[in-house]
Amino acid sequence: MSQFWTKIRYGVRWNPSERLALATRALNLQKVKSIDISMDPLHHDNLSIRTFWHSIMAPKVRLTNPNVRVKTDIRNDRKAPFFVATLDDGQKLHFNTENMTAMDLIMNFNRLTGQPEIGKAGTRPRTKI
Repeated sequence: MSQFWTKIRYGVRWNPSERLALATRALNLQKVKSIDISMDPLHHDNLSIRTFWHSIMAPKVRLTNPNVRVKTDIRNDRKAPFFVATLDDGQKLHFNTENMTAMDLIMNFNRLTGQPEIGKAGTRPRTKI
C-alpha cells in the first residue's frame, strides 16, 4: 500500500486503544467536586467502569484537582455499574456504564465537564510528580 493511502486510512480508522489513551490524556477534574462509583465486581459488563476508575486515579489526572473525592461502593446485587459525578456548581452527572466502552465513557465525561473529548497526540514533556 502506498504512503498516500496509509495516510488517508490513518485519518479514517482509529485504533480503539489509541483513542482511549487520547481520551484519558484529556481528562481534567478541575470542575469536579466528587465522584461516587458503584459497581458489582461479578457483573458481566463492568470493564468500562473499572478502566474509568483506573484512569481517574492516575497521578497526572489527580494533579488536576487533588481535592476531588472518589468514593467507591462495591455491591453484590448483580445490577449494572454506574457512577455519579458532582460538579462544583452542584450539577450531578449520572452515568450508567452498562454496554458502554471505556473510550465512549471517558469521551462523554470529558464533553459534559467542558473539556475536549480527546487530548493532543504526540509526546509531551515529562512532569515531576
